[in-house]
Amino acid sequence: MILQPPSSLQEGSQIIAGFAGLPPKPPRSKLEPHRDLIRELRRRGQTYRDLARLFQERLGLYVAPSTLHSFVKVRAKHRKRTQFELPPLEAALPDSPALQRVAVLRSKPTVPNAKPARFVFRENEPLTLTDNGGEQ
Repeated sequence: MILQPPSSLQEGSQIIAGFAGLPPKPPRSKLEPHRDLIRELRRRGQTYRDLARLFQERLGLYVAPSTLHSFVKVRAKHRKRTQFELPPLEAALPDSPALQRVAVLRSKPTVPNAKPARFVFRENEPLTLTDNGGEQ
């Protein structure tokens, strides 16, 4: 039997209405009835290992800690990570000693410390170590 796509919008809505009477599917996870308990215990700082032990002792339900982790991870809300930034430097008091020290450091010229060469390179000769700290 080959199913033809509905030719009109009305036929499509009739097909969907026919499926509306189907009963809802039962949860696929044995942990679904305990979802709120798991959420609350995780908020209180319980580890997945602690939860697994509690389920075994109190509910007689064996579940691995990794199963609990997967259950929580799949149902977790994906939160947008917000960036935290420091306030701008101008927000600080202009006469603060810290800002004065920063201004002094910024006003100093920067001179790169050139290290003396320790080796001398001459074409077609082996690399040689200098005796006087880089001067040839």
